[in-house]
Amino acid sequence: MRQDEKKYRVLMMAAIFGLVALLASVQLLDQQALRSLVRENGPIEIASAAGYVLVLLIMILKGGWDFFRKHAYLFVLVAAFGLRELDFHTRFTTMGIFKSKFYLSPSVPLPEKMIGALVCLALLACLILCLRKHLKTFPAKVREETSSMSIGVALLFMAVSKGVDGLSAKLSRLGMELTAALSLSFRSMEEILELGIPVMLIVSALAYFRKRSAPPRP
Repeated sequence: MRQDEKKYRVLMMAAIFGLVALLASVQLLDQQALRSLVRENGPIEIASAAGYVLVLLIMILKGGWDFFRKHAYLFVLVAAFGLRELDFHTRFTTMGIFKSKFYLSPSVPLPEKMIGALVCLALLACLILCLRKHLKTFPAKVREETSSMSIGVALLFMAVSKGVDGLSAKLSRLGMELTAALSLSFRSMEEILELGIPVMLIVSALAYFRKRSAPPRP
């Protein structure tokens, strides 16, 4: 493994350790402080959105126009994640545009439904393009390259945070009730995992562009 590759592997592990440490440390806070930390548009959520902005800046500054021209779908997807953290999918519409109820409810105006559908179709097209270009080679690269490995960790964080999201309501439907403290702990886990997604993308972007700019091996 190249020395620079080792450096970014260490950076990735340090970032993961930092997120675990953050998750453990926030559990020591009283419930009011923790609730303030993980609230909607709170410090962690704002930090997550800022992380996506930083990913975009790295891609623009390091990749330039040529990278943007070839990978515009990545810019769209990263920007969409950042805007979702700021609740743009619900901020200007009657309800969230990613819910089927948005398109079936008579209370949602038709123009809203049309705009929501166009946004979803554009994001779906970018996702399909991304999968077509990278899915076949990703499993091999994730074992060899820190840039791909970091994306793999980001996807894992995404899956786990989605599973934790609304866990209290899911368990309630099964007849199991969580205490307020435990529900808040799971909420903090969700928010910190969501923060971990842009953190891992930052590591991936730094490792990827370092690899591109590094001189070839002798």
